[in-house]
Amino acid sequence: MRVHATTLVVTSALIASSLVAGPSLAAPEPRGDVASRTSTQVVEPRRRLPALTAPSTPDALSRSLSQGRISEAVYALERARSLFDLAGVRARFGQVSRPDPRSATLVLRDLAVRTEQLSGRPRATADRILARPTDGGGDPLGDGYTVSEEPPECSADICVHYVDTTADAPDRDDLDMSGVPDYVESVASVLDHVWAEEVDGLGYRAPKSDATSDNDGGSSLLDVYLADIGVSGLYGYCASDDPHLGSSPYDYWDMSAYCVLDDDYDISQFGYPNPMHPLKVTAAHEFFHAVQFAYDIGEDGWLMESTATWVEEHVYDAIDDNRQYLASSPLAQPSIPLDQTSGFRVYGAWIFWQFLTEYLGGSAPDGSIVRAVWRRADGSRAGPDMYSTQALASAVGARTIDGTRWRFRWAFADFAVWNDRPARFYDEGDAYPSAPVSRSATLTKAARSMSSTAKLDHLTNRFVVVRRGSGLRADARLRVAVNGPSHGTGPEASVVVIRKSGAASSKVVALNSAGNGAVTVAFGTTVSRVVVITTNASTRYRDCYQNLTPFACFGGVPLDQNRTYSFRAEVV
Repeated sequence: MRVHATTLVVTSALIASSLVAGPSLAAPEPRGDVASRTSTQVVEPRRRLPALTAPSTPDALSRSLSQGRISEAVYALERARSLFDLAGVRARFGQVSRPDPRSATLVLRDLAVRTEQLSGRPRATADRILARPTDGGGDPLGDGYTVSEEPPECSADICVHYVDTTADAPDRDDLDMSGVPDYVESVASVLDHVWAEEVDGLGYRAPKSDATSDNDGGSSLLDVYLADIGVSGLYGYCASDDPHLGSSPYDYWDMSAYCVLDDDYDISQFGYPNPMHPLKVTAAHEFFHAVQFAYDIGEDGWLMESTATWVEEHVYDAIDDNRQYLASSPLAQPSIPLDQTSGFRVYGAWIFWQFLTEYLGGSAPDGSIVRAVWRRADGSRAGPDMYSTQALASAVGARTIDGTRWRFRWAFADFAVWNDRPARFYDEGDAYPSAPVSRSATLTKAARSMSSTAKLDHLTNRFVVVRRGSGLRADARLRVAVNGPSHGTGPEASVVVIRKSGAASSKVVALNSAGNGAVTVAFGTTVSRVVVITTNASTRYRDCYQNLTPFACFGGVPLDQNRTYSFRAEVV
């Protein structure tokens, strides 16, 4: 018998609930496979370029690109310039949006992979923007040091670079009289911890050696530079000067990196009373970008940012800085596709990876499913080089639960079930918002049924609440009949029954090949409400690698947007 994956997670939660007061949510029933899975397989070119990072709403720069007045390479250059010289970019193009300070790594990535398309003065400007702080005057638009650096503080894996004077210098306090500022030693200690957690603990590939770069920082170790980037609103970033980026015979995407962190995370610039908090989560986040570069520097942006934000939760669980993005997450905004790469959405999507690690990891989630996704996205010579959602579907599909090979579409539908009652599923769900309800209806003796129809885009969910009103039998039941699109387009449906006691259970609506199915659930006097969840779990695209959309497959066009989902709920 097929057992639902959520059962593995909820079992421990139900045991715990028997020891403390509070409601419990039983595991959803098994999700049936009623039709063969269809998908669109895309064979990608090895040297495809990633979709450009864009603001949440179009601005003068993105309009210039869409109108064909500038190339992708010039767009990437000017977007990178705006990180450090927004006024200069606005003087040329008009009202250009202030870049999200957390997007610096992807903005610089977009430029690094397109520098070969530039020449003359634009190419020289790009090289200066991508230069390391120790390149000094060669980095006039960025954060170049204007004085010579001090001897770097190096461990077995990482070198921390800094200067002793100018605005880029960290606090000079040296209470242990080691000859190295205490702050520099703290940064080195944080980075060593991050390396131990992400590489040694979680098993990710170490950042790639930069020995072949013109400026290797004095060794092949990962170089991290301290500079006053807070003055530009930046927390930290990683970039690459790997010569393979401009080497056409090298057809792969694994690249070295160097990173920059702020020199003090001063409260006046960042607002954190304890500067160690932004240092720690930024170090965990940006180091993971260096790890990602060693797999595939050109991967879909949503995968890069969401997993880097997710890893903060693993390395520094007690800080919980990533909760600030839940308001822009697929938990709080289920009608926006999971893979949308724009605004804070790319950070808020970390909650999906948290769900997946707990959902498939049971009582001891180790994040191995995220590593499995990156191994499939691996763009090195040895990797399969899948795009983000392709790698995701493959990694989930490789999991066997009680003898059943799992499927991504089941997992994504159960993600919605969890988000309806986060406090009963997620380890820290008491602090998470519940998914919003798009519609609510009350059934009575006089109005025994209701219907609802909506259009769903790919990788989205919709929640409708049906409440019990007056005049119904004490033992009434509710029949929910769903009419979705054909099975190959990714429809799923679930029904959650929440009782007045707070206890709840859920059932899967098994849909046939036409996308239709029904289920009957309790609707008696003990029931508080029933939540009907419809899901579009499609991961099909066309025109991949064309930078046409803000979605996966490198700007591919989703095939299953705006699909019609309807259901009828009737008291029986």
